[in-house]
Amino acid sequence: MIAVGLFCAALLLHGATAWRYGYFRDELYFIACSKHLAWGYVDQPPLVAVAAWLAAPAGYSLVALRALPILAVAGTVYLAVRLTKELGGGTFAQMLAGVATLLMPAYLLLGNTLTTTSFEPFFWTLSIYLTIRIVRTSAMKRPRLWLALAASVALSAYAKYSVGLLVAASIAGLLLTNERRALRTPYLACVVALVALLLAPNLGWQAAHGWPFLEVIRGDAAHRPSFANGLTLEYRSFANNAVAFMLEQLLYTNPLAAPIWLTGIVAPFRVPALRNLRFIAVAYVVLFLAAVALSAKGYYIIGIYAALLAIGAVAIERVTAPLRATAFGTLVAVGILALPLSLPVLPVDGLVAYTKLLGLTGRDGTPAHLIQPVFAEEFGWDRLARDVAQVYFALPNDIRGRTAIYADTYGDAGALDFFGPRYGLPPAISSQNNYYLWGTRGYDGATLVAIGATRIDLLRRYYRSVTLARTSSEPYKWVVEGPAPIYLCRDPVAPLSKIWPHLRWFGA
Repeated sequence: MIAVGLFCAALLLHGATAWRYGYFRDELYFIACSKHLAWGYVDQPPLVAVAAWLAAPAGYSLVALRALPILAVAGTVYLAVRLTKELGGGTFAQMLAGVATLLMPAYLLLGNTLTTTSFEPFFWTLSIYLTIRIVRTSAMKRPRLWLALAASVALSAYAKYSVGLLVAASIAGLLLTNERRALRTPYLACVVALVALLLAPNLGWQAAHGWPFLEVIRGDAAHRPSFANGLTLEYRSFANNAVAFMLEQLLYTNPLAAPIWLTGIVAPFRVPALRNLRFIAVAYVVLFLAAVALSAKGYYIIGIYAALLAIGAVAIERVTAPLRATAFGTLVAVGILALPLSLPVLPVDGLVAYTKLLGLTGRDGTPAHLIQPVFAEEFGWDRLARDVAQVYFALPNDIRGRTAIYADTYGDAGALDFFGPRYGLPPAISSQNNYYLWGTRGYDGATLVAIGATRIDLLRRYYRSVTLARTSSEPYKWVVEGPAPIYLCRDPVAPLSKIWPHLRWFGA
């Protein structure tokens, strides 16, 4: 009953707020991808595009677009509670693990946004849950569990390739503990073969296109800007990135929930009933160290924490009875106070006022701003399309018909493709990620309306005339980016088909 109740609470919480702000940058790109369904894309597996495609009959409304992420985050809460019960946790442990998972800042954000990471907590938790079942059940009952694990890993990979880190860390954890005996089975080879078979279409697409995702990873590592408020979470410096990565684990999981999942790491070495879960603790350490070594972003391992919360809750229930009510009440109170920072429960101006009240913005007489970067990237897209349309329709008719609208990022291109038709704009082109593969749409490039500043120095190499026509400004986006310049590019040195390969860039 606890699992079902918290599952429904998560559905209601996210369903009631998913529509409040706007489309996140990546969501607009995924909508564009959904109109070019394929087994793979330059920068992601295909599940997010399929999720966007399923929202098409509803006009890509925000609630429809985010329906699967909402189900995924609610399913993660459900699995956390079920895992807690599986491990012997009573009512308190189940409530503690379930509520900590429900109110986790990262999971709140992921449940209200369609991204490749949105499905990671669910599939990672499911995979860990199935692995625990395999370790703790007799060999006769394992075949179906192994098949279910293969399906979970494959589906997770179709959402995000990072599940490979979890698989490698889990195998390391099993090999380094007594639970290695679970690997002594012919079913393991069958699972590997089945996962490879299920992923063959996607891997075949990547291979046919020269493994572009590897270039995306390199580009992503090279592009790690600070926020406009001076906060930096990702560094090119290995040492700085490692420190930031550790701090982000606390930030994304809620500092008051950190003692629970930290207990989940230690408990298998201290609580006899949890001893056969040592492989998970070892797997976490391996996963953490691997992510740091790869200079990964902080949210790359966020999927593992629901399982650690479940283990930690079971251990805490056994040893801290006098502190239960205080610990649980404090966790809930702080989680609710922090809720507006991760979920759009307030109008956007109300959120700005709330963060000013907390002292997070508007200090020392400076203007208060929207400082949540994910929310900030949900504003300004319609305004951008309108401003581009003013530049585009100011061109003479004979020139306008041959003029391409070029966006330097997939986010701007996706926004122009989604909002542009209401202003009469043609489809946009872009040289980033999968937009590059979709090409120039037949334009000769004699005239470009170019949006964004990241490629402008490169465009100046290929266009003799590049002039700033106007800028598009959105105050709510202050923390993530400034005004978007809109340029008019004329007199190219070569046709656009010749220039196009030189404009390509893969990365975030």
